Amino acid sequence: MQHRILFSLLFCLVFASLSAAKDRDNFGIGPFIGEPTGLNAQFYWDKSSAIDIGGAWSWDEWFLVSADFQMYDYIMDMPREWKWYYGGGVYMTFANDEHDDNTLGVRVPVGLKYHFPYSIVDAWAEFAPGVELAPETELSIQGGIGVTFWLW
Repeated sequence: MQHRILFSLLFCLVFASLSAAKDRDNFGIGPFIGEPTGLNAQFYWDKSSAIDIGGAWSWDEWFLVSADFQMYDYIMDMPREWKWYYGGGVYMTFANDEHDDNTLGVRVPVGLKYHFPYSIVDAWAEFAPGVELAPETELSIQGGIGVTFWLW
């Protein structure tokens, strides 16, 4: 029952973000490789903040859903195509094996993003340390590299 409630809340967040992003012409989607590996969607609220939603599979055979709020800033003496970001978010994992537990945790993503000039493509790298809160408390590390294709 708890999983259905959390999934419903995440579903509502995605559609609320999608409607807000449509007004700002800033919605992108793309693949990423790392731990875990999957797809992400990004919705810019304004020039310096975004919501990032991810769905991914771990090498350890579980499925992860994450939602992050991210703040963006330019890197001091670098060209404007480079930005770094930081934020906070939540994640849930769903075990594929009946002997493993589903988990709930918080994460702090930090990353570097490059926008290719005159294109609809960004490339990025991210490191996201976190804390698994349920069913037991332990540290987690997620991260990877990816691309985002800006659709509108």
